[in-house]
Amino acid sequence: MENTFKMTDEMLWDYADGFLSPAEKGQVEDYLRGNPEWKARLEMIQAEKRELFSLTLEAPNPGFADRVMAAWAAEQVHVRAKEKGRDWIIWLIAAVFGLFLITPVVVMVAGALQLSPEQLPAISIPELPVVDWALWANNSFLQYGLLLTAVFVLLRFLDKFLQHRRLANELGY
Repeated sequence: MENTFKMTDEMLWDYADGFLSPAEKGQVEDYLRGNPEWKARLEMIQAEKRELFSLTLEAPNPGFADRVMAAWAAEQVHVRAKEKGRDWIIWLIAAVFGLFLITPVVVMVAGALQLSPEQLPAISIPELPVVDWALWANNSFLQYGLLLTAVFVLLRFLDKFLQHRRLANELGY
């Protein structure tokens, strides 16, 4: 019968810690009798374990757990800020992009509404409509829309600021 046992460092550590089954323990002991280099490794492991167990344990400083938890909480604030901190920017970009998409349609409709029905069939070459920008600036729909957009952006910014401030207060910063 051929011996297929292969010794590893992990197995040697498990032997030194007493984690092996009786059958595995017997195999390791048989292997160690025939291999003095592995026996020397085991002696070094046991010496290292004795040295570690001989060290005196010091009690942690007062407030150690509080400082560790505060550091962890501060790290979580940064993680949350990275995850959620830029969504107001996305809303603002979407609003500006939407305005760029909607503006040409609104200008075309406004230009078409300025033409009388008699002028419509006579136009054979498309012309750019002339828009009275003063009329647009005095348009209450546009004014209220811009006001609502600005209020929405400001409220989102205020919400994020207050969330960050609340977390900082909870963590004691």
